[in-house]
Amino acid sequence: MESLKITNKQKLQQSRPLKSILIITNSFDKTATYIEKKYDKLANFFRLNVDKINQYDITVRQDKISIKDLTSKQSISSEKIYSVYYRKISFPSLSEYDSSYHLLMKSEIYSLIRGIADTVGSKALTRPSVLAKADNKIVQLKAAQECGLSVINSLITNNNFEAKRFIGDNDANFIVKPLSTGKIYHQNKMETIQTNLVENKKILNLEKCPSYFQNYVKKSFELRITVVDGRLFPVKIISKDKIDWRSYKNQIEYYKAKVPVNIEQSIKKMMFNLNIKFAAFDFIVGTDNKYYFLELNANGQWQWLEKALNIPISLEIVRYLLGE
Repeated sequence: MESLKITNKQKLQQSRPLKSILIITNSFDKTATYIEKKYDKLANFFRLNVDKINQYDITVRQDKISIKDLTSKQSISSEKIYSVYYRKISFPSLSEYDSSYHLLMKSEIYSLIRGIADTVGSKALTRPSVLAKADNKIVQLKAAQECGLSVINSLITNNNFEAKRFIGDNDANFIVKPLSTGKIYHQNKMETIQTNLVENKKILNLEKCPSYFQNYVKKSFELRITVVDGRLFPVKIISKDKIDWRSYKNQIEYYKAKVPVNIEQSIKKMMFNLNIKFAAFDFIVGTDNKYYFLELNANGQWQWLEKALNIPISLEIVRYLLGE
């Protein structure tokens, strides 16, 4: 496997001249740094850290977009950008401005960045307009069913009565999870709400905060399947926490895995229907040996799996962005 990896990398190195990849992210994105360092001889990377947007000069005209890094003095323009790697953006601190303007300023920044990411380059992982649809869990439920994947009995609602009726008296058989990112921002830190077992008596005040409920499926293990341009990297996850493997201080073991042909075909069909080339799929494999689709993240993290199991996810990403 290692020799194959080296051979593939050498093939990439033969491409001349080096193509330019615009990475749109934040200044603390270690995955972006990892790719820049590992493949610096294969591509010209230009990094736009949105949380440091004041350190860039960005101009958009009807025929050209230009970005200059005021710190490094490097610059790039739209006609030089071959592809875009749209990662994880964050907003700059706006504490020096009146708080009444913060929402407007963030909206203006996002509109600028989204417009750039949606238009420049001949290839992208992944355009924000495409991400917005693909990451929506309601869209995913319908798409998964249409592609032949098994979907767990679910309810998304802002109706307290419907939620209580769906769950009934058997709390232990149901879970609740965020419909979106589940992130809560405090003054100096961020908290993430994970999947939890439901307590019927605590279902309150959903009117302005819809929630996502599902039957709890007893699992043999979970699968994280990272997909890059049609190539699957399945990882088996053995977790001490039987509700959510991402829980804090959980004990986890990772193993390379294989998936049945019908699951692979359904995943590829779903990605085609959603018009995405990259995604991180989460599945449960139940004690009945059935594969249950949970969700996908069309901009999911993957670096820790590459390092843990020596799987070439980054190589496939760079290959795609270079058009190889």
